[in-house]
Amino acid sequence: MNFNSLAIKIASRCNLNCSYCFMYNLGDTTYKSQPKFMSTEVVDNIIEKTKNYIKKYQRKEFSFIFHGGEPLLASKDFFIDFINKVKEIQKELTDVSFSYDLQTNGVLLDKNWIELFKKLDIYPSVSIDGTKKAHDMYRVDHKGNGSYDTVFESVKLLKNEMNFADIACVINIKESPKEMYDSFKKMNASYVNFLIPDYTHDNFPFDKDKTLMADWLINLFDIWISDSKRFKIPLFLGLLNSLMRVNEKTKNESTVLVIETNGEIEAIDSLKACGNGFTKTGLNIKENSFQDIQHTSLGKLYFNDFNTKLCKQCLECPLNEICKGGRLVHRYSKKSGFNNPSVYCNDLIKLIAHIQTFFISCYPELHKKENIEPIKPKEITNYLSAFYKSTNSPYQEELESFSKENKASVA
Repeated sequence: MNFNSLAIKIASRCNLNCSYCFMYNLGDTTYKSQPKFMSTEVVDNIIEKTKNYIKKYQRKEFSFIFHGGEPLLASKDFFIDFINKVKEIQKELTDVSFSYDLQTNGVLLDKNWIELFKKLDIYPSVSIDGTKKAHDMYRVDHKGNGSYDTVFESVKLLKNEMNFADIACVINIKESPKEMYDSFKKMNASYVNFLIPDYTHDNFPFDKDKTLMADWLINLFDIWISDSKRFKIPLFLGLLNSLMRVNEKTKNESTVLVIETNGEIEAIDSLKACGNGFTKTGLNIKENSFQDIQHTSLGKLYFNDFNTKLCKQCLECPLNEICKGGRLVHRYSKKSGFNNPSVYCNDLIKLIAHIQTFFISCYPELHKKENIEPIKPKEITNYLSAFYKSTNSPYQEELESFSKENKASVA
């Protein structure tokens, strides 16, 4: 079983009145029928099942990610009690290292919360939509006021008190990469996880033959790489490491299991973009163990095989080892399930080629010695176009079992 992190959805509601809520929940509205907060009973089951899982699979490291909604809507006692319970099972798991992450919108973040984070060794990250203009367009309070100024001060406080400020930002290509980069520099950010939007083949808003996302990211990369005091951007660092064949230990969403406020066990939230209720497994922490998710078709694919069970085009692609087919959600369509290339396929090819060009410019003699040729995006896309409509993947039946038609026939 391939996961080492639990995303704990301790609050199913946010403290903002976001008109963008539909996009953040990716069209899945099942959270509305769930409890607002996670109960003590669910927490106790999580701790017990965590202990059993670690013992069974002999994990040496395990992470809890406090998520929402907005996790800071929960009481401080929730976090104290949760971590105290983990410390109890750690008496049996003496060689296991536990870590705690938290994702917040930053509105409620203050010195009291930060003091608690330091005391409990919780590592917070703040969600921000780039510039003030972009952020305040959607993240507003119940009076309609934007939250950017409040969050900006929260990030500065976080940096001053904990000496780091980590940020998650969904990319909005309507925003200028330079303005967005500069806004995070002003915050003195340590790390910005730029997230490519979770579109599928059914709701992709751009022309797939164009490379708007790649062009935006290439612009950002050039700004970032020329800045000697740059903050970390894991998307770029990961691609650089892959091109250098460096296997750096990084957190990957495919190692994260989600527990909802009602105790339901699910795969990662990004897959909610595939349809309302798509991630529902029928499993609950009260009756089931974590590993039971691998007996569901989605759990088996997502946690074990989504980087290897690919469509024909991806299997034939010479960049397969670098992009690994892209994220699973970006391959989905109602017609053929996951038997498709990423909606960002051309973008990924162009971005990887650009970063390789930079790398070659740094070490030209090494690449010449190793006879490594520059990636030519047009050649690759022309070659792959022959396989674009091919369904002849050895994994076709399994991948297409997730299509709307096939799921309906099974139901």
